[in-house]
This record gives sequence, C-alpha cells and structure tokens, in this order.
Amino acid sequence: MNMAGLILLGLVSGFASGCFGIGGGAVIVPALILFFGVPYHIAVGTSLALIIPIALAGSTLNGLLQKIDWTIFGTILIFGVIGAIIGVIFIQKIPATLAKKLLSIFLFYAAYRLWFGTAGKI
Repeated sequence: MNMAGLILLGLVSGFASGCFGIGGGAVIVPALILFFGVPYHIAVGTSLALIIPIALAGSTLNGLLQKIDWTIFGTILIFGVIGAIIGVIFIQKIPATLAKKLLSIFLFYAAYRLWFGTAGKI
C-alpha cells in the first residue's frame, strides 16, 4: 500500500471533515476504492472505523467553540446508531457493484442539491 497516498488521504479526509462535516463516504470510501483498489465492503468498514477519531477531533474543537446543537445531536445520535446497524446488515447483502452505484447516486444527488441551492427543502 502506498504510504504517502494514505497520509495524503488522511489529511484530505480530515480537512474535509473539519470544513464540511464529511470525510468517510464522500472522500475515504471512493479514494480507497479508486486509488488503492480496496474492495467496497472493506473500504466502507475501514472508513467507518476512521471516522470515529477524525470526527472526535473536529467535534471536540467545535464543542469548545460552542458550534454544536445538542438537541439535534441527541436525537440523531439515537436513531443514527439504529440506522447504522441496519445499514451495515443491508450493505453486506448486496453486491459491491450495486453498492457503489447507490453511493454514486447519493453523492451526485447531494452535490446537485447543494450546488443549486435546494438543500434544506425536501
């Protein structure tokens, strides 16, 4: 595995997490697949494990800056944990090619909504 590439991916994903609240699904998973040849399901699992310390670093600083809405946090935390468990079980049951297509559709959809200013409108 290319160590310099992994170091760069760590810096880029950490920067994206700090600036935009993203990193795993939008940066780490695609990069591990495209640039390092990591199988989809391994890339997702690795990304989820990496997001814990990356998010903790960003969350700590945002907490100190009083930039966290704890009501939103608590609600999403409870149901996010439930959703994550369901998601891991689901994704293991579908082929990697379909999972990659679903991820691509989601990323394109999110990018479109953000680019054209329709975010926040369901």
